[in-house]
Parts: sequence; structure tokens; C-alpha cells
Amino acid sequence: MKKLLIVLKFIVIAVCILLTCTFLFTMSCNIVNAGNVIGTIICLFVISLLLLYEKLKKIKPMRIFMNASAAVLVIGFVYSAIVSLFMVSGMLNTPDKAVQSSTGGASEQQTVIVLGCKANNGYPSLMLKARLDKAVEYLRENPQAVCIVTGGQGGDEIEPEAVSMHRYLITQGIDDGRIYKEEKSCNTEENLLYSAEIIEKCGLPKNVIIVSEFYHVYRGARNAEKQGLSATALPAPSTYTLWAMPSYWVREIFAITRDYVFDLLT
Repeated sequence: MKKLLIVLKFIVIAVCILLTCTFLFTMSCNIVNAGNVIGTIICLFVISLLLLYEKLKKIKPMRIFMNASAAVLVIGFVYSAIVSLFMVSGMLNTPDKAVQSSTGGASEQQTVIVLGCKANNGYPSLMLKARLDKAVEYLRENPQAVCIVTGGQGGDEIEPEAVSMHRYLITQGIDDGRIYKEEKSCNTEENLLYSAEIIEKCGLPKNVIIVSEFYHVYRGARNAEKQGLSATALPAPSTYTLWAMPSYWVREIFAITRDYVFDLLT
């Protein structure tokens, strides 16, 4: 049993070191968010806890602190695993599945909502391009569907993300009359809030399809449903951003937790 615990200890340390390297690398690429910052702190703390536990447990106050810390970390891990299951379930709630499980769903007209992401000098970043390409694929297969591109202008962007997204869809052959722009949102909640206003104002279908990375569509759909919309998901491939996946995944867990807390308090 003791040998098994030692092996498990070094496996955890190795995973934490790998994650820390991934977090630091994404930060070095100017991708700094709660996921990689807090993730780095937690990983370094876990490594320190495991390496120093045998020495520090001899000091009673430190032993109590470290045991309490270990308990909090285990609870946090279990909670994160549960939230991750929700994130995966959101990815599986596709338009095709909606047809099978409801009388309406994707068999009715749809509004495709492409969530914004960074644009570089008016051109979609790799992540944003993946989202737009997925939307293009669906819009070509479903000519009755319309699309809302949503995203405001960041401090390092020359125009609102929605403008860059609209331009890209036009170059891919999507008719301008099928595209609506939402140019003032700064986060996922506002993406769906302002998109819902466009849907109401323009009389667009309230059955919406959220297009984003698979770990993000659960939160997007959840915010859509808060606005009275019926949401399914169309996950974009994350091939281009696999190296940054841990950062975005951890960030998403914190963002979902923040939403849960906010909902409880309001």
C-alpha cells in the first residue's frame, strides 16, 4: 500500500509539473487568464504539499494546515470533475440529438450564434476561424438558417470581432442577408444577452445553435436559456489550440462557478 501511495504521489507531481509548463507556455504566448494563473498557483501548491508533507507533518500546526489543504484540494478536484461532466454533456447536446428528443429542435428554423473570440488586424484568430468554419459548414447544409456573429472590440483589436466575423462569412459565400452583427458584447453572458435582443427585434427563430469550442458551449447554451432561448450546441474543432486546452478548461470551470454563485445570489 505504501509503495502504491508513493507511485501515486509521483504521478500527481508529474501531472502538476506538466500542467504548470503548459500554463506558463500559454502565458508566454500572451494568453493570460484565470485558468493559467490560478492553475499555476494550484499546481505549484500541490507539488510543494506533496514534497514537503513528510517533513512538515511533524509540526502540529503545519500538519493541521496541510491536512486541511489536502481535503480542500480533493473536494475541489471532485467538484471540477462534476462541472467537467456538465461541460461534456453540453457538447453532446447537438442539433441532431435535439431532433430525436423533441418535437421541435433542429427540425425547425434555427439561429446560429457564433460566439466571438480574438481577431488579429481584422482577421479571425485560429480559434475564431475554427468557430466560423463550423458555422459555415452548418449554414451551407441548412440554407433556411440565419446567423448572428457576436463580439465587441477589445483593446488590442482594430474593429469589433463581429465585423471581422461577418467579413469572413461573406468571403465563404454566406449571403449577407442571413448574417446579423452584435458588436458591443464583452463576454459570453453579454454575447447571448445582446443576441437575444437581436432575435426579438428581428423576429428570428428562438431555437438557437451555439458555436464555440466544446468546453465553452455548455456555458453558452446555459446563458442562452436564461434569455428564453432553446439552445443546442455545435462544437468547433480545437485542433489548433490543443496546447492551450488546460488553460481554457480551468478558466471555464471558474467561469461556470462564478455564474452558479451569481445565480444563487440573484
